[in-house]
Amino acid sequence: MKPQSIYRKLVRSLSLSVASVIIVILLLTDFAIDTWIQDEFNRAMHNKARLLTALVDEDAQSVEFDFAGEFMPEFEGDSDPEYYQLWRNGVVFERSYTLDIFASTSLMYKDLKVGKQLIVETILPDGRSGQVVYYRFLPQVTADDRDEYNEMIARTGAIQQPMLLAYALSTEKLKFLLWLIDISFLIAAIVVVLVVRIMVKRAVSIGLKPLEEFTQCLKSLSLADKNSRVSFSSDVSELLPIQDSINTFVYENKKLYHKEQRLASDIAHELKTPIAELISLTEVSIKFPNDEKLMETYKPEMLEISKRLENIVANILLFHRYSHETFEKNDVFDVYQILSRLAESNSRIDVGFNKDVKPITSNLFAFESIFSNLFKNAESYSKTNSNINTSIRLISDDRISILVTNTCDTELDEEDLSFIFDPLWQKDNARTSNKNFGLGLSIVQTFAKALDGEVDAAIKDADITFTITLPMR
Repeated sequence: MKPQSIYRKLVRSLSLSVASVIIVILLLTDFAIDTWIQDEFNRAMHNKARLLTALVDEDAQSVEFDFAGEFMPEFEGDSDPEYYQLWRNGVVFERSYTLDIFASTSLMYKDLKVGKQLIVETILPDGRSGQVVYYRFLPQVTADDRDEYNEMIARTGAIQQPMLLAYALSTEKLKFLLWLIDISFLIAAIVVVLVVRIMVKRAVSIGLKPLEEFTQCLKSLSLADKNSRVSFSSDVSELLPIQDSINTFVYENKKLYHKEQRLASDIAHELKTPIAELISLTEVSIKFPNDEKLMETYKPEMLEISKRLENIVANILLFHRYSHETFEKNDVFDVYQILSRLAESNSRIDVGFNKDVKPITSNLFAFESIFSNLFKNAESYSKTNSNINTSIRLISDDRISILVTNTCDTELDEEDLSFIFDPLWQKDNARTSNKNFGLGLSIVQTFAKALDGEVDAAIKDADITFTITLPMR
């Protein structure tokens, strides 16, 4: 499946959104302008038609059309001509000179009520497309003739006869203008789409530059480099949480990386000493094969060194095996009884009884391993003849804490507590001990986590207290 591109998706969505809005605005504007121009054209035709009706004058004797071609040349010339025609009692009363050019052509008659208007699309006598405005009206009677006219009406009982005006005008220029406007808006829309896309691509490219910088920064990250971290040339608020999270992740992984490096070095150091002893003993025995005294001590020493190697390897395997696993908790046992049994071999260990603590459901092997290592650690690193106190506390209905306290024979500080659970860590940098390898407390921490528990260490004066918190089920 082809991976999605944020850049292409943003460019496409933003271009479509912005271009759509602009095109809709252009379409609405084009429609509004077209409507406005059409309305103005129709209004101009109506005004021209009313102007022509104002030239019709009626008196008691006759009806006259007071038209002067010199003031309205559009009705007499053959260049872009306009047309009008008047009917009275259904008979043509007057028509424009432009219609006389086409003697056999007349404008179509429409029967309308007085005061009504009508616009009709038509083909003009000269073959052009156009519009005809029809208007039925009563001829005006001037003030000078009104009395005489009214007297005539009263005497004869006649009724003033309405007239029909047809005014025709070509719409080709109008249509050309509307078409030109439509084409202009279409070109504008295409240009806008292209410009919007170019601007959006540029804006998105600029906006995504921090991501590109971020990607390059990630590529250059190295856990081996102590100063390696994610940083930007300028702070970007949206990326700051990601930057902080990744820097925290890198920091933690650097710690793990250096911890693994140190662990590998420590394992090599711990294995190197007994291996060197084995090689040394073997070389001596080969060089002096007949030395009876040497041969008497050779086998026991080889066995002791081999057991030390076995213990180191077994503890390392045990530590790594359960570093990322959890124990099945199917064993039900009494905490006080198990701790008392583990403490039987050392009279210095005092296990306090707590009647409120009921049997728990956990993993017996892991529980015994945790406190066997804690008791061995307390015995090895406490002052001679000092007490090792163990107490059991009920924290809640489903959790207990077990505290193991001893007086240290070596001075420890708060900084040491941050390393005390590291595998193969020893306060004695020379590592002169042949019995302890610095794996006991690491196993304690690993097994406690595998039981969904916690382990903590605290120092007060010369006393160190290890607190193991475990679920009861």
